[in-house]
Amino acid sequence: MIRRHSLWLFGLALACLLTYGGDAFAARELRVATAAPPKTPWGVWFAGVAKKVDELSAGELKLNVFYSSQLGDEQTVVRQTVRGRIDLSGQSNTATSLVVPEFALLAAPYLWDSPEHADCAFDNHVGGIFGDMMQESGLVLLGWVEVGQMILFNRKAVHTPADIANVKIRIAPTKASVSFFEAVGANGVPLGSVDSLPALKTGNVSGATVPTVYGIAVGYHKMAPHVTLTNHSHQIGTLTASKKVWNKLSPDEQKWLRAGFADANVLRRGIRGAEAALVGKLKAAGLPVYQPNEAEMAAWRQAGLTAQKDLVKALGGRADEIWEKIQHAAKSCK
Repeated sequence: MIRRHSLWLFGLALACLLTYGGDAFAARELRVATAAPPKTPWGVWFAGVAKKVDELSAGELKLNVFYSSQLGDEQTVVRQTVRGRIDLSGQSNTATSLVVPEFALLAAPYLWDSPEHADCAFDNHVGGIFGDMMQESGLVLLGWVEVGQMILFNRKAVHTPADIANVKIRIAPTKASVSFFEAVGANGVPLGSVDSLPALKTGNVSGATVPTVYGIAVGYHKMAPHVTLTNHSHQIGTLTASKKVWNKLSPDEQKWLRAGFADANVLRRGIRGAEAALVGKLKAAGLPVYQPNEAEMAAWRQAGLTAQKDLVKALGGRADEIWEKIQHAAKSCK
């Protein structure tokens, strides 16, 4: 009788555990959105971060990464992250500046002397400038997403700004990009990443400016084969969590996420290696890849200086204050 009663109690406890306690042991899953395809350096990096978070949490926290804009383009995704409908998102400077307009200052033309100059500023100064501003806008800053150098793809050869005077060029939908291409005299057409290739295919634009790795990976050179290495903007995006979601995470879960995204150098090495390799492939294939000479670069940089001033003025708000802090960071890292 006692044995039968014990078995009955064990069965009841097991049923209760399965019915009511199962969720206590289930891993929390967070959705991560990115525009990057899985086989690009960004896609590989996100997969590596998901694996690291899984290991750090011993399986208690899992990241489900949605690649290739499956949850919408960057502009849509970052707004959905603010609303808490997407948990985490990695996006370019372009998308980030839709939420925090002053972030566009970091994409100002020829702001950084080199990628290493930018690395120093972002690792030591930029988080302190923008962290609180992003939280006020509904995002928690977790880390930096290296996007790389912006270059120019065009149907005809481009050596100097004069070569694209009045030419319709796809530009990023940010004031930084608008300011620069106004300064060089082009007819800039602001388009998101999803609409850019179709515009080039239909001839609505004659060229496009996009990051090196992304542009070559998706095939901009197939429609606009003249590639000019202007390197006019070093694009660095953000990895963010929805503040609404973040506040519901436990301290351990927050710690695992921060640790998972802590090392920006992994992606930096991947992107810079990919830039060199992809440009090398275009040259080997006989495509006209052009590196402006010193005099030509001086003309591009002069336009960049004009655009920097116009950008600060166009942004308004706290732009003067933030630009001064960015300039201080740039000088500190020289």
